Amino acid sequence: MKMNYNIKKTNIYLVLSINLLFISCGIYSFSGSIPAHIKSISIPLLLNETSEFGVSEQITDEITNIFLEENILKISNNSDSELIGIIKSINDAPYTYLSDEEVTEYRFTIGINITWIDLINDKIILNKNYSNWGVYNLENDVSSDGIDNDQDGKIDENDNDEIGDPRNLAIRTAIKKISNSIINDISSTW
Repeated sequence: MKMNYNIKKTNIYLVLSINLLFISCGIYSFSGSIPAHIKSISIPLLLNETSEFGVSEQITDEITNIFLEENILKISNNSDSELIGIIKSINDAPYTYLSDEEVTEYRFTIGINITWIDLINDKIILNKNYSNWGVYNLENDVSSDGIDNDQDGKIDENDNDEIGDPRNLAIRTAIKKISNSIINDISSTW
């Protein structure tokens, strides 16, 4: 009889513990955790401290487009927050070589600093350096090389943005990766 009582008592504690665990986890949300008072953002043109022409506009446009597509925050000039970016570095260097030291691929790397400012409370929410890259080969036609050059899971004729100059595709790939990293950090700011 004593053993049966202990089993019932253990089962009750187990059920209560599991219920408590579910109740306490139910309060937590995995959705974006942008501060509640921030409903909008302004994204001025990123400053470019490098000699690479046009990349500032491309990054600004990509970040803005992701905000619009994901409906994260309203884009506005009269906003609750502002995203300021500075392109700090661009490196376009050999990446892979053949045995005779002939370069087969180049790696285009972008380094930027992003600061997200809460304009209502006059404080910095996020200040972080980002870096990402894309690889290109001058010998291959990116639209028919059998490689997922922009790393989106599609190749050649199945990928409508795998076209044009290989270096420009590497730049677009680096910009897309860096922009997604920024958006992920903003969406998960505590």
